[in-house]
Parts: sequence; C-alpha cells; structure tokens
Amino acid sequence: MKESIDYKILKKFAGGKYSLKEFKLVSRWFENKNDKPELENAIRQHWNEFSVETTENEKDLNLILAQLKQKIENEKPHVNFRIKILNVYSRVAAILLLPIILYSVYSTFYRPAENQNQSAVEIFSPHGARTRFQLPDGTQGWLNSGSSLKYTTNFQKNRHLDLIGEAWFEVVHNEKKPFIVTTASLDVKVLGTKFNVAAFADDKVTEVVLQEGKVFVTGNNKTFSTEMAPNEKFTYNKELQTNTIQTVNADQFSAWKDGMLVFRNEPLSEVLKRIGRWYNVEFVLTDPELSKFRYRATFQEEQVEEVIRLISLTAPIEYTFDNREIGDNGVFKKRTITIRKR
Repeated sequence: MKESIDYKILKKFAGGKYSLKEFKLVSRWFENKNDKPELENAIRQHWNEFSVETTENEKDLNLILAQLKQKIENEKPHVNFRIKILNVYSRVAAILLLPIILYSVYSTFYRPAENQNQSAVEIFSPHGARTRFQLPDGTQGWLNSGSSLKYTTNFQKNRHLDLIGEAWFEVVHNEKKPFIVTTASLDVKVLGTKFNVAAFADDKVTEVVLQEGKVFVTGNNKTFSTEMAPNEKFTYNKELQTNTIQTVNADQFSAWKDGMLVFRNEPLSEVLKRIGRWYNVEFVLTDPELSKFRYRATFQEEQVEEVIRLISLTAPIEYTFDNREIGDNGVFKKRTITIRKR
C-alpha cells in the first residue's frame, strides 16, 4: 500500500527535530520512486508556508537541498541521527528552493541503484545572484552570478569538483585527500586553504587568487605547474596560452562574496562586464575608445541605476536604459544599457 506523506514530518525533519522512527520514514520517502508525486506536493506545502512566514531579506541559499540525500546516507551507519538540515531548508532564495528540490529528487534519488555512488550533484548560482554553499566534507564557499559547481555523491572519498564561473572556497584541511578544482583551463589542488577561482567560459583569462594557505595550479594539458603563496594572483591567458603571477591584495578579489564590487584601475570594458554579470544586464559600448578608460571604485549593495550614475560622474560617458522587449517565449529579455562617449 502506498503510504501517505505528511509535510509536517518533513518540516520537523528539516528543522532537526525528529525521532529515529521519523528519520527512517523520511529516508524511505526519498528512496521510494512511487512516493515522488506526494513528496513533491509535501515539499510545495512546506515551501508555501515558508514563503509566507519568511521575509525576502532573511532568505539565503546557504546549502542546496541536493545534499539532503548525502546527509541521510552519511548518518545511516551511525547511532546519532541529529542531522542539522535547518540551514539547508529554511534559509534559501525564494526563486531557487523549489527547482533545487525537484532537481534533487530527480537527479539524486530516482536513478538506478547501481549508479547511486557516482551520481552528480550540481550547485548553480543564477545570473544576478550570489549563492552560498557547503560541500559534504564541510568545505564552505560562495558561487558568483552565473556560475556552477559539479561533484559526485562520493565527494568525501574523492574531493574533486568541476567549476564553471567564479567561486570562493574555504577548504577543510585533509592531508590524505587533496581538494581539487577543475576548470576548462587548469586544476587547482589544495589540502586546506582559502582561495578564489574565476573561470568564466566567455573570459579570455582564468584567474586564481590565494588568500590563505598554499595551492598548486596545473594546466589541464600539463604544460605548466605552479605553487602559489598568499596574496598572489595566477592568471592564465586562454588565447595566448601564457601565465603570470603577481602580488595582490587577495581580499579585493573575494569582496564580491560580501556584496561588494571592487575596481582598482581596471578598464571600463572589464568594469562593465563585471557589472553586467552582477546585475544580469547587458551593456552596449558604442565607442571603442571608452573601453580603455581606467576606473577605480567600490560599490556595495547599490542598485544598477545608481552604480552607472556614479560611474558617469567621473568617466566621460552618458548612458541610456533601453526599453525591455518581450521575447518569443513571452519572457522579458535581459535589460540593455547603452553607453556613449560624452
């Protein structure tokens, strides 16, 4: 007989308040594919209640719900079943919780049993957002706008993940199991440290900035291998296939995780690219000469209109916010801002 799923029990489990019997019950719900429709409905009920009770400012994507299964599996062999899921379930971005839940249900729970240990988990930070995450080994970090991490559910045995975009990591030290970040151009290998990696597909360079500890950077084709020290930035030019190391203030390159955009004598073309990625807008630069203008500033939690206005006070530009158009799918296209020479 198909058992009924009570969203109140699911809510108690998310808050870490449950008995051994309830733990086994929730585990069974997530492992039984016949319970999928009722499970999704129970999650929606909890989400609807959470959406009413929690203000937008309190919502923060601390942990993705895909790790729920990882936690369930890790706890099964032990007597202590106190899984702290509260940060997973109750402090999340409103626009992301339900899709992540459904993705977790489909990609993590409902798959052939023989592939369970190797299934992939993906964390994605949508355009215009920053996403906080925690990996199964306790490593914490942030994903920047339009970035993604992918790893397998046996991550604690093989601390290896793939990155597209930008991420800041605070890695849990483990001498026996190195932590490896793979990008399209290079690998970063660490034991325990704090560092930032920027590897967007549409950027000409991949950057690694070390804040604490020590990292080893190796080209995917083994053409280079470098050891970095704190407050160093490694830059690999994908077009020229060259690399450089320079001394920097590492805090400047991780300020984005704290809601700050920091520019230090950077060309306007780079400034606008980062602002566009940050706010999910598109810039049209009508005069190529403007791209060479160097800009220095720090913005924190400003609206995009205010950021552009402040830039125009010191840069020789004028700007226009174009009217947004509706695409063929009925969804508004990305906002466009045209920049002209003043």
